Amino acid sequence: MIHSLESFLTTAGYLALFLLTVAQCCGFPVSSEVVLPFAGVLVATGTLSLPLVILVALLAELVGALIAYGIAAWVGRQAVVGFGQRFRLKESHFEAAERFYERRGVVAVAVGRVLPVLRSYTSYPAGFARMPLVKFIPATLVGALVWDASLSIAGMELGKNFNRIGSVIKPVEYLVLALLVVALLYGAWRYVKRPVATAKEDL
Repeated sequence: MIHSLESFLTTAGYLALFLLTVAQCCGFPVSSEVVLPFAGVLVATGTLSLPLVILVALLAELVGALIAYGIAAWVGRQAVVGFGQRFRLKESHFEAAERFYERRGVVAVAVGRVLPVLRSYTSYPAGFARMPLVKFIPATLVGALVWDASLSIAGMELGKNFNRIGSVIKPVEYLVLALLVVALLYGAWRYVKRPVATAKEDL
């Protein structure tokens, strides 16, 4: 799954970023925690531009949020949940988003955009409640900007320092491998030295 997302981003660039982000904002199982940082890595390699990555992601967030809002306002909760289950949209996630929205209102739309998993479902309870768009759109943009910029910049910095990070991680990999070998040898020794059950004597 992750490899497929990365391949799509590498080949289709901004179009892939837009489509994947729209899908994620409608609740589909697309991880922005993978998409945005990898887009940032492509920025570090010179393939993409950071301002455009953030702008495209932000626009896609708004489009996806409005689609989800419109569907929710148009067909209602029961139809959305029932239809969504066919596309692996979990009812428990809808319920969590609704509870959060009931407690926080418009703030939930902005804050929900920076919460993993919940962010994909934030627009639906706002649509069910028919929140005024003059409140929904700014709240969506604020939360989305924080999320998109943070993950994109983090991915870019990771890409810039990948060689340095790799030089630190490599000794750790060797240590883990050595510990694994020791654990396997110890397990084999315990198996060989285990007490052998004595057979019952014939009466």
